[in-house]
Amino acid sequence: MNFDPRIITPVATFMALLAPAMWGSWFICLKFLDEDSVEGFYIILFTSSMVLVWGIGLILDGPALINNIIDVWVMDSSRVYISFISGVLYVTGMLFSLRVINIIGLSLSQPIQSSINVIGGTAISALIGGIPANISITRISTAVTFLLSAVLLSLAAGRIRDLAQEKQNIDTGLSRDSRDIKKAMVFIVIASVLTPAYSTGLSYGLKSITQPNGLAVMPFMAVLCTGAFTGAIFMSGISLTIRKQWYVFFKKGRKIYGLGVISGLAHYGGNIIHTFATRSLSTVVSWPLGLTAGLWTQMWGVKFGEFKGAPRKAYVLLTMGVICYLIGAFTIANIL
Repeated sequence: MNFDPRIITPVATFMALLAPAMWGSWFICLKFLDEDSVEGFYIILFTSSMVLVWGIGLILDGPALINNIIDVWVMDSSRVYISFISGVLYVTGMLFSLRVINIIGLSLSQPIQSSINVIGGTAISALIGGIPANISITRISTAVTFLLSAVLLSLAAGRIRDLAQEKQNIDTGLSRDSRDIKKAMVFIVIASVLTPAYSTGLSYGLKSITQPNGLAVMPFMAVLCTGAFTGAIFMSGISLTIRKQWYVFFKKGRKIYGLGVISGLAHYGGNIIHTFATRSLSTVVSWPLGLTAGLWTQMWGVKFGEFKGAPRKAYVLLTMGVICYLIGAFTIANIL
């Protein structure tokens, strides 16, 4: 029998907020990596994720882990292969996101990408996964409005920061000439199109209160993670082969192994927590809550000096953005 605890709404909501705190924090590992190390780091990240997910899955479910995947495949194979494909697609989008962070930093990249994800991901979740009976369209719309406002306020804060730093010639360690910005925008579009595949997989492949036909939590995570691992190996492997950089596993091994394992534990540890929460809340509720990961990413960006030299107005806008994130999260989570 698959591990399927009954989680009350307040606890599930807390879990749905804890997971993005983990997601939004592991990105700081990029501050300790150079550009040539990203793909190697990515492979280690998802290799450690595979060990974590399958290990926990076998501990919690035992033989039921594989049996559930087989049973769902027999009844409706699309629930399994779409979850796998979703893993491949979202991890490809996230790789482009990491490149964007390397170019323009944590604080600025997050709001730009979220402005697309907040609408697309929630819409997909509602259409595919369904809306719980005790939550209204008005509440969802209100929450998304606040979350989108947070994105726009954060973006404005980032713009003011950049103008101030250009005037003061402050070296933040970020390269932001016109070519870099154009490159980052292309990557942002690609990442924002692919990343909502995560919510698609959750909405379609996971059995929840609004989706009776789907995989149990740990079997779903195992399939999704296997797809993510496949996508990471494929995309990173192509890049490392073209640039002839497979040596990073030896030349920079200690750093990328250590940071990759930490990130894998935070990323898929958060995914497991978030998926158990989704099982009780539904994707249309848990996905917007997951956007609070951006709050943590922004705060870490500030901690690492990305707003150094910015005027008071930039901090005010950033604070307003944080408040909107919290209001949006509370609005959609308060479903008792």
